[in-house]
Amino acid sequence: MVALLAFIPLVGGMIAGVVVLLIALTVGWQTAAVYAICYFAYLQFEAYFISPRIMQKAVAVPGAVAVISVIAGGSLLGVLGALIAIPTAAAILLLVKEIYIARQDKH
Repeated sequence: MVALLAFIPLVGGMIAGVVVLLIALTVGWQTAAVYAICYFAYLQFEAYFISPRIMQKAVAVPGAVAVISVIAGGSLLGVLGALIAIPTAAAILLLVKEIYIARQDKH
C-alpha cells in the first residue's frame, strides 16, 4: 500500500502514513504513537532534503521552487494540483528563461 501510494508526489506519503497509522491503532496506541513519530520524521526529511535534490536534477527546477510549487498546486487544486505542480513550474521557468530573459538581453 505504501509503495503504491508513494508514487503520488508528497501527498501519497501522507495518505499511506494515515492508512498504516490506522492499522497500527489496532495493535495499541503506543505502537501507533511510535510509528507516527518515526514516519513524520521520515516524511519531513524526504520533503525537505531528498525530494528537492531529486527534482532539481531530474527537471532542472530549484529545490525551493519545487517545494513551493507543490504546496501552492496542492492548496489550489488538491491532489491534481500537486501532481502537475512541478512540470508546470518547469514550463514556467523555461518560458521565462527563453522568452523574457532573451528579450531583455536584446535591449
